[in-house]
Formats: sequence, structure tokens, C-alpha cells
Amino acid sequence: MAQDRSQLPAAQPELSSPNPLGKSDRAWTWGLSAALVVLAAVFFALTPPGLWNKLLAVGSAVCHQDPAHSFYVFGRQMPLCARCTGMYLGALLSLALHFRQGKLGGIPPRKVLIPLGLLFLLFALDGLNSLASSLGTSWNFYQTTNLTRLVTGTGAGLVIGAVLAPLFNQTAWAGWVKASALPNGKKLAVLLAAAAVIILVVYAGPQALRYPAAILSVLGVLVVLCLAYTTLALIILKRENIANSLRDLLLPLLVGLLAGSLQVAVFTFLRVWAF
Repeated sequence: MAQDRSQLPAAQPELSSPNPLGKSDRAWTWGLSAALVVLAAVFFALTPPGLWNKLLAVGSAVCHQDPAHSFYVFGRQMPLCARCTGMYLGALLSLALHFRQGKLGGIPPRKVLIPLGLLFLLFALDGLNSLASSLGTSWNFYQTTNLTRLVTGTGAGLVIGAVLAPLFNQTAWAGWVKASALPNGKKLAVLLAAAAVIILVVYAGPQALRYPAAILSVLGVLVVLCLAYTTLALIILKRENIANSLRDLLLPLLVGLLAGSLQVAVFTFLRVWAF
């Protein structure tokens, strides 16, 4: 029986070695690890005490944190606004679904791409509508609410994960597979159903459940930044498509994590000093 070609690993150039962790890599690994520890220590020392304040500090690097556009947990403002909360929770969910299926790096078919495109379009339209309302213009089409921000933000997050995960897999792995993690409408429906649960929990669920949602949303910020910078690091370091295990990705992942953490720290401190 003929094997489905979409499940075959992508053709790769011949390599002279599988990229073992050499002396130079070990030195860089220790150096980057030390830099991460120092950066974390500085960040924790210079930001307000308490877990919630640390979450707010990280959130301030990527979000305006408008109190009127945010949800609250027992009277405390969540670290990200409604739109960003949905976006990073949606991205984390989408990335989890993709990476759970291994090294799949294929592009979804058109019947999946079109709904994903519509989700991102709704995100953009709701954002523009909200901006128009904030500026007091007369051309906003409807009253934007935290529910519309949460829903459209979550949809955009699903799209971010659906783009970032295949891009990472295509760049990182020697044996990435051409099949898509979203090959049909059924898989997309499962993803949308899980996203609906997240929306329900954040918008109408018990206050206690918003607490882990807040933590996961901030984790989503770090994961998205780390993966984006790691993908860029793989290209800059000319290490595309040579990794066979996570150990082979240790150095690029550390570069990505340090770059993402540095971005968060710089923008957090700039915001504190500027305002």
C-alpha cells in the first residue's frame, strides 16, 4: 500500500555530523544560562514584590493594561488586558496542540486557512473599532466590550500558534514532517471548542479560575517571544534543520529565552521610568 507522502519527513541536505554539543557550545550555554540568572535577579529586585506584581510587570512590557479594558481577580486587575489575555492564552493553546503532535510543519489546507484568516480579520476589525471609539470618532460600527476583545484576541492567538509552531518546526528539525497539525475542519473545531472553554472561564467562570488563567497568559507571552527569537536564532546561527532532539536545540533555545526575557525587562523598565 502506498504511503501518504504528506507524512514523510521533508527532504534534507546531507550533513557531516549531527551537531553534537561541542566545547564552544558548552561555553556559550553556561554563559547564556548565567546571563539569564543575572537578568532574572535584576528583574525580581527592581520590580514590586509579590507574584501578582511580577505578573503585572511582565504584562506591562506587551500590554497597555487599561483598567477599563481588563478583567479582575478578587478586585485585582489581571496582568494583561482582555484582548491580550485572550491572545496569549489562545496562542498557548494553539502551540500546545501543534507541539503535542510532534514535528509537523505543514501549512493547513485552504478549508482551514480561510477560517483562521477570518479570525485574524475579526481581531483587526475589533481593534480598529475599539481605537475609533477611544478617539471619539463617529465611524465605529459597534460598542466594543471586554467580551469582544477577549473573543477576538483568543482567535488571533490561535492564528499566532498556527503560524509560529510550523515555522519553528520547519526551521529547527532535521526530520520535520510536511503534514499539518490542522489538516481538516474536525481538528480546527476541536481547537475552537477548547478556545471557547477558555473564553467562558475568563469571562464568566469562577473568580478563582481567573488566577491560573492570568498566570498562563503571562507564560504565553514568554513562550511566544522565546519561540519567535529561537526561530530567528536558528537562522542567524545557521543551524536550520540539523536538530534531532531538544538537546540539539539547547543553545538556540537559550538565545531565544534570553532575547525574549531581555525584551520584557527593557520594555518594563522603560515603561516604569517613562511613566
